[in-house]
Amino acid sequence: MLSNPPTFSDERPAGVTAITALCAIAGAAALGLAALVVAQVVPLSSGAFLIGGGLEQLGPVAFALYAALMILLTVALWRRWRWARRVVILVAVIGIAMAVPGLSSAVMDSRILRIGREGLQIIIRVVVVYYLGQEPVKDWFGAR
Repeated sequence: MLSNPPTFSDERPAGVTAITALCAIAGAAALGLAALVVAQVVPLSSGAFLIGGGLEQLGPVAFALYAALMILLTVALWRRWRWARRVVILVAVIGIAMAVPGLSSAVMDSRILRIGREGLQIIIRVVVVYYLGQEPVKDWFGAR
């Protein structure tokens, strides 16, 4: 008996899997930083690369909230919830906007490592926004 080959809507796109993994890694890192900050092992500024925009100065609660958001988005992307794609795009765009001042400051001070770090964050977030905006990915989330 012939079986129907799986269609694109049945298979999770590799890009969605990669973005899900990035969200999980970011959530785990934020949770770890929250625990380290509470234990006073590391200073608040050590997590600036993760949440940026000066939000790290709000304390371990900021890291815990970011971790909760990333873990929620990980689950939502994995389960193919329709709203997850839009929320990830929104979080990525906000992240781009928050990384630009840090990149500008690093360029003015000629801090090469920070330029690379902030630039890489912007590039990754732009790729995420671009990928999640593609029609096949929109269709995959909409086909559920």
